[in-house]
Order: sequence, then C-alpha cells, then structure tokens
Amino acid sequence: MTHVRPSKKHMYVETLFCRYARIQCGWDQQRVEGWKEKQTIGEKCIFWITLQPEDPGTRESLELHFNSFPAEKDPLVDTASSLRGKPRTPLHTKFYPVGHISLDQINEKKGDFLLDLPEEGVYWIKTFYVSKALRNKGIGRAAMDLIESMAIDEPLCAKTLAIDTAQKDTQKRLYREKTGLELASTNQEWYERRFYRLIHTEPNFYTDPKEPPVDAVFLRKDIT
Repeated sequence: MTHVRPSKKHMYVETLFCRYARIQCGWDQQRVEGWKEKQTIGEKCIFWITLQPEDPGTRESLELHFNSFPAEKDPLVDTASSLRGKPRTPLHTKFYPVGHISLDQINEKKGDFLLDLPEEGVYWIKTFYVSKALRNKGIGRAAMDLIESMAIDEPLCAKTLAIDTAQKDTQKRLYREKTGLELASTNQEWYERRFYRLIHTEPNFYTDPKEPPVDAVFLRKDIT
C-alpha cells in the first residue's frame, strides 16, 4: 500500500533539490526554492510518497529503489509541524520517500490563455514524481487515488482537479529521438484512463535551455 505524508516546510526544499539533481527528473529545478514560502502559507502542499512498512512487497521495492539510488538509503523523519498552514503534530517516525505529489491552489506555470475551469473549487495536482526504479508497480495509481480522496474531503472540498503534462505525441517523439525506442504509454494517456479530459493544448509550453520545447496539455476531472 502507498502512503502520502506532508513534507516539513523548512527541510523539503533542500531535500527536493537534491532529489531532482540526483534522480534527474529534470523539471522545475529552478522553482524548488520558491516553493518553501508557498508551502508555509498553504498555497502549495507537497506530500512524500512512501510505502507501508508492513506490506510484503515493501522490502523488495525499497531494495530496487536503493540499488538505483544509493543515496536514498538515508531515511527522513516526520517532523512536519503544519499542513496547509495549519498546526499539525509530527509523528517523528522514520520513512523512505519513493516519490512526491502536491495539491496546489494555483498553477504557477499557467500561461495567459483561458482554461475551461470553474472559478472556485479547483485544485492542481503538481510536483508528481515516482522513483524511476519503481515505475509500473501501481505506486503512482495508489498515490493518485489517495490524493483525489484527500481533495474531496475537508478542508479542501475540491470540486475539480486539474493537471498539465506533456502532449502525448510530443512525448512519444522526444522519447523515440532520445532512446530509439517506442514509448508504451504517455502521461496524457495515463491521466485520460483516470477520466481526466483534455481542455487545452499549448504548443512549446515547457521550455528548458538544455532541452527542446515540449507541447503541453491541460486536463480536468470533476470529482463531485
């Protein structure tokens, strides 16, 4: 079973930056430092994705993760004293993150185009990453199930969830050019299987000086 737990507002920036550099998931590195303030005031809420220690497959999954990323063997400690700007009692237990995901009030990367979204009750699923060593094991699906359930409940009471990600044909082409292989499934297709529907496509939305521009799609899912 997958579990999500809040990240401590003062420690998560350094840890996330190291994780980005080490795992090279490659996106938003320049934004990490700015997330600290947003986390403090509750605009951004990043959760670590962890595995339940009592589950039979956890030990094997962690070994796969550690073999790929040896520096991840050092556990974190649950010392988060707030959640969405509200006081929280930390558990002070050790845990091993295998990814992260966030529920945000705004999308700081959204352009000046209009999206078919309600004026209220919208939250963005952002900062979503699962260890490359643990893909296709249902961890991402379980994390999304949890985060969608949390969004419906108080205090958020979300009505609509929104996501932006790489446009499927662009992602396939870039993967083919980089590896010479065909990508079996894209991010967009994965979200669409979870009943997120396309509301906008934006050419060359993701830019990085070291990478070619990537077309983006914006999707929504009405959950209430």
